[in-house]
Amino acid sequence: MTTDDSTDEDGPEQEPGGRDAGPGSGRQSTAGDGSLDRNSRAGGTDPDADGSGGRWVDPDRIRALKYGFLVVLGVVSTAYHLWFTQQFPFEQDQHKIAHLGFMLVGAAIVAYEPEPETRRERLGNYATLFEAALSAVVAIYLFTAFERVVYEQLGIYTDLDLFAGLLIVLLLLDVCRRVYGPMLSLVGVVGLAYALYGPYFPGILNHNGVTAERLVQGLTVEFGSGVFGVIVEVSGTFIIIFMILAGLLEAYGALEYFVQVGTLIGKRVRSGLAQMTTVASMGMGSVNGSAAANAATTGAFTIPLLKRHGLDRDTAAAFESVASSGGQIMPPIMGAAAFIMAEITGTSYLTIIVVGFLPALLFYGSVAVGVHLTTIKEGLTSEVDEEELDDVEMVEQERTDALERIFGRTTSAVSFGEISARNLVVEGLALWVPLAVLLYTLVVLLYDPLYAGFLAIMSAFPAAFVQGIAFRERYGVYDFAVDTLDGLGRGLENAAPIAVSLGVMNIFVGVLNLTGFTQVFASSLVDLSGGVLALLLVFAMVAALLFGLGMPTVAAYITAVLLIAPALTDAGIELLAAHFFVFYFAILSALTPPVAIACLVAARVADGNFWRTAKKSLVLGAPLFVLPYIFVVNDSLLFWSFPATPIAFVVVAAGMVGLATALVNYLSGPLRVPSRGGLLVAATAAAFAPLAPMTAVVQVGATIAIVALLLLEAKYVPGGDSGRPEQASVDD
Repeated sequence: MTTDDSTDEDGPEQEPGGRDAGPGSGRQSTAGDGSLDRNSRAGGTDPDADGSGGRWVDPDRIRALKYGFLVVLGVVSTAYHLWFTQQFPFEQDQHKIAHLGFMLVGAAIVAYEPEPETRRERLGNYATLFEAALSAVVAIYLFTAFERVVYEQLGIYTDLDLFAGLLIVLLLLDVCRRVYGPMLSLVGVVGLAYALYGPYFPGILNHNGVTAERLVQGLTVEFGSGVFGVIVEVSGTFIIIFMILAGLLEAYGALEYFVQVGTLIGKRVRSGLAQMTTVASMGMGSVNGSAAANAATTGAFTIPLLKRHGLDRDTAAAFESVASSGGQIMPPIMGAAAFIMAEITGTSYLTIIVVGFLPALLFYGSVAVGVHLTTIKEGLTSEVDEEELDDVEMVEQERTDALERIFGRTTSAVSFGEISARNLVVEGLALWVPLAVLLYTLVVLLYDPLYAGFLAIMSAFPAAFVQGIAFRERYGVYDFAVDTLDGLGRGLENAAPIAVSLGVMNIFVGVLNLTGFTQVFASSLVDLSGGVLALLLVFAMVAALLFGLGMPTVAAYITAVLLIAPALTDAGIELLAAHFFVFYFAILSALTPPVAIACLVAARVADGNFWRTAKKSLVLGAPLFVLPYIFVVNDSLLFWSFPATPIAFVVVAAGMVGLATALVNYLSGPLRVPSRGGLLVAATAAAFAPLAPMTAVVQVGATIAIVALLLLEAKYVPGGDSGRPEQASVDD
């Protein structure tokens, strides 16, 4: 520990990013999982100082082996998936077996803990390695037996076939538990129990039951359904391709680049530092598909930086929670959910990203307003110190140290020397070129997303090479190769947990199909609402939030949409509007207590209080809770038309700004009660104007009222100039 660490009143809370101990302290300065550094807490840098006794193997070596294996598996997996998605040399059902095999092995290795502290963790590591090996064996068996099972035996299965099917189910459940915790696996287990013991359930849950043999057949060796259903097909094609692209972008400097973009914005607004961290988190949240994972990685950089500039730790954690969660609604990737939605609805991927674009802009705008007002209210107005931005390189120190041990060197993807518009273009080639290729091939050439994603990946290589060789000092071909291999490893790490979670969700979906519960639940939801649409939407919101508690976004969306969307469409809501309604609340489950997984992770990184973090996250993210209702009422925000869409966008945007201001309760000072109440009323009127008899009149009147109230409050100085600083620190 450095002397700085011992004198910092916040102590170890800054250690997750590995910054305080300095660059020369190696892995002892960091705990890559976001927990506190074990060795630092023990007061020394000896690897054995954590009190667990002598180790017969070097944790750094194990960590290097772990990341080295992930890189190798990532290279092989990438080569296979790119080959299959371009050539389709065999059937999709057979490909899904190979895909799940790769992902199960990868997810098991991701879950491996290189530095176990307890006997239970060590035994867990042995079990993890065993499951990785067994996953490969089972996948190889099912892959090679595919032709015999499907075409030769025509539905006659051997005991070994059924045993392999049972093993793949058990492996999915346990590997998923190791990666995501027990909640998602519990959903799968409950689904299996429901299928087996249906006759014992009461009311609408009652069904005839399914035998164990029939359940294993329907979920596994029949292929094409259950574990190997359409959701895993999407994972093995669209999602894996875009996760490979996301991994390459990360390795080529996406996080650092988003930090630079945010810094450039931050220099021009009073709340610059907070806006910078929010932009970085939202940008990364858009591509990695997990609010909790994003809160742990980017939060390890953004949260300590905000705290060092005086922001309350719970507020810093709330900013990260909302940004990490909200990033998943931003096209074109949308945290991988866009591909699932396109497949389930039978809609083109391009239509999905167009429909989701304006609601995402509205959310981002309202969050930017909320972040700006909150930072000013709580006193964080410091300018961005570019020297501190070097901390971003330390966010993943565990990975950096492992790569340096494997390859003999590691690289810094972006130079922070001068942050300017020109440098943002030059240093963003590896990001903008692939995204430009992706959008051009999708929007202009109307290519299939698989081919467009493939071309985007292919364009990332030369773009990153030119960016590195031409604009970075002492960067050569070997450095480019290291970055590329790291990117392929990251792609596997991004994709494997998502694929395993989708495999578990396929167990649940398969049970629903076998028992016919989906339509029963939808009908019951409609009956419960009494045919009242507003009540049905509220019930759907509550159900989506409950289904999503503690689960990754894509899994939460699938669970909720299969059970809830049919009820919404039966009530007359457009199919895509129903899916987006459910999707938004599946995301919000990461911010909703009592689980609030994004808040939980961010609060741990910030060393803050979970409940205060969750409360502030709900205030900041409140516009997102309202937004699904808004675009159901203002469907022109989803399905564009002229002039309805521009008018609705402007009016709703004014309403969102008014709502964010009223919720934060601050402008030039705390809002006066009449103005705050007026903003809430006017914002509600603007958002839901189409429900009024004279829509145009209500839209104009509400917008004028919001603008007038904001101008009035902006000019109002409570208690005079001398009173402003004291009022600015009031915690609402």
